[in-house]
Amino acid sequence: MSRYDAHRGYAAPAHDRPRLMNLMLPWAAGIVVTLVTQLVLAVLVWDVITGDDVSTMASPVRTVLLLHLPSAACVALGVWAAAAVHQGASRESQVRHFIAAFTPAVVLQLVIFLSQGSDLTVITFLVQLVVLVVGCAVGFLVDRLRNG
Repeated sequence: MSRYDAHRGYAAPAHDRPRLMNLMLPWAAGIVVTLVTQLVLAVLVWDVITGDDVSTMASPVRTVLLLHLPSAACVALGVWAAAAVHQGASRESQVRHFIAAFTPAVVLQLVIFLSQGSDLTVITFLVQLVVLVVGCAVGFLVDRLRNG
């Protein structure tokens, strides 16, 4: 296909696109799914469950059950969406598939780390890192189980 065929509506096949372009759609899907599910989680936990009484989150068990486990599920859904959208010959390479699946979650977590600034402590860093690793592992496992 020449560049003159573009006006006729012919799209370039996926294998003709640059490798970076094969990663853009999975990254966008992973970011959108993760952000939307995190927003739903935030509205559900802070508006519906806790309401105006923040003291209900004072227990470490409640914090884990209401914040960290659902956050890991949000990361897992984002990784699964990114991995599921990643198609073509680029998917056959394990390294490129890892990059397509994990980059959105890692980038969003880095943004969270950088936005916390001086409020980031060792324990919050480690807890968020565990949430990220568990979410990435579960999301990628679901993709592997779905695709055999």
